Amino acid sequence: MNVLRPLGLLVPYLRRRRGLFFGVFAVVTVGMLASVAVSVLSVSAASALAVEAGAPALVLAVVAAVVAAGLAAWGEQWFAHVLAYRVIDALRIDVHRAIARLAPVGLARRRSGDTVAAAMGDVESLEWFAAHTVAQVSAGALACLVIDVTAVVLLGPLWLLLLPAQALLVAVPLLLAGRAAEQGRTLRAALARLSARVLAARSSARDVVLLGRVGVEARAVADETSAVQRARRGLSLRAGLEQALTDALTVVVLLTTLLLASAAVSAGMDATLAPSLVVLASAALSPAAIAAGALGRIGETAEAARRVDEVLGAPGVRPADPVGGHAPSTPRPGAIAARGLRAVYPEGETAALDGVDLNIAPGEHVAVVGASGAGKTTLALALARLLAVDGDLSVDGADCASESGAETRRRLVLLPQQPHVFRATVRENLLAPDAADEAVWAALERARLAAHVRALPDGIDTLLAERGTTWSGGERQRLGLARALLRDPSVLVLDEPTASLDTRTEAEFLAALTAARAGRTTVAITHRPTLMRAMDRVVFVESGRVVDTGPHDELVARSARYRAVVEGADTSPKALSETPDLERR
Repeated sequence: MNVLRPLGLLVPYLRRRRGLFFGVFAVVTVGMLASVAVSVLSVSAASALAVEAGAPALVLAVVAAVVAAGLAAWGEQWFAHVLAYRVIDALRIDVHRAIARLAPVGLARRRSGDTVAAAMGDVESLEWFAAHTVAQVSAGALACLVIDVTAVVLLGPLWLLLLPAQALLVAVPLLLAGRAAEQGRTLRAALARLSARVLAARSSARDVVLLGRVGVEARAVADETSAVQRARRGLSLRAGLEQALTDALTVVVLLTTLLLASAAVSAGMDATLAPSLVVLASAALSPAAIAAGALGRIGETAEAARRVDEVLGAPGVRPADPVGGHAPSTPRPGAIAARGLRAVYPEGETAALDGVDLNIAPGEHVAVVGASGAGKTTLALALARLLAVDGDLSVDGADCASESGAETRRRLVLLPQQPHVFRATVRENLLAPDAADEAVWAALERARLAAHVRALPDGIDTLLAERGTTWSGGERQRLGLARALLRDPSVLVLDEPTASLDTRTEAEFLAALTAARAGRTTVAITHRPTLMRAMDRVVFVESGRVVDTGPHDELVARSARYRAVVEGADTSPKALSETPDLERR
């Protein structure tokens, strides 16, 4: 069935743990058969005790069956969950690896609620399938087969009439699996919307309060919560229908068996066997009923698997790690050379980078300037190996096609526009657990942040708020700079580092940057003239191409299109294309 196809996602994970899986299968099968034996033998022993002085063999058999059933139940709970948690552990790691592969470009094109739901809720939902579905359904089928064969041998072919009832019990959840998958899809979508709404409200709490939208956001969260509850109610109603059909079928089988047993007694069968026959019929349905119960969540589980598989297989952006090797060039610390760089985002029709040629000398400080959408940030991501591009790129003289992105990022650090601040101490936020205190404080001094940190209640061990909301934008930016300096890169790439800073804070950051960039190459994506003037030269980009380069003042003098960008005029591609250059180098 197509609805069950996403569950194939778990097959490789179970196959790698086949020994544990078959152990669980064996324990569950023994438990089912032992439970049937307890029911039948208990009734048989009671009937024998009613007409004889005693039935020690049957009593001993009942005790043995009870012990076996108890041990099997314990073993199932233990080993089934060990199997499930190992599968979920491996799956969750793979999901987070996929998220890391997608970051940052691929994640920006996915709803945060969907990603969080897949990484947490959807993966957790698959625990039921790994722990309780596969082994129980397989064991239920084997237990039914063993019971039916034994009963036919002992009681005759009439017992085969029970086979359709066992098949129908399992068929009920499978027939409703399509409906269950649809309901699961609705529930997962509602949970993702609720998660996204809560995350958005949490991250924008200050603006929500300032704009007087607390009531609006509260109603929106309440509406999304109601949608989740409606979806859960639909799932519960369907599960109730499945249980009602299972119970009705069981009653029909028991009544039929009772009538047949009565007729057999009238025909001369030992009356003490009748109760055992009725109990055996009921017990024979038990493995099928357990399997049916496990299958009751199959549709919802399949939808969770589909969403997880969507993250694992998301095309996103091609990984930047190399697929082939080239001989590295002679190391030149800080040198950057790009030839014909080209990048197209998955949903894009035009190239974000369209043949970029760029040479930056060791120790040179370069500003990259262009209108919105010109390809500046894409170029920064490409330099940091967070986005794969076509063409040739080398950093420090090392061909990026011959080394992993992690290796490149040991020598080149990207400082984003808004460095993330973790809910952790200042020391932990520097992300350098092995750094000596002298190196940590030297980095803070160069970032002009040491005095501020010393003034904190617990100094460098002060716990920062999530996202650094208690720090100013400039302080967060300088924390990111100190974090970068601790890695001592030969190339420092900054993406709009002063975009959200006021004039005074910008001046403080530029002073810190001047101290930090000594002895290393600096590439700054910016639209602020103060930073442009502070760099050795400017690289002007349009529509994914480098169209001009030179010192800021020279570009202002000779290029009307550059002036339009710097002065904040209409910088749309159409407007720029209609603006003539005075002169082009």
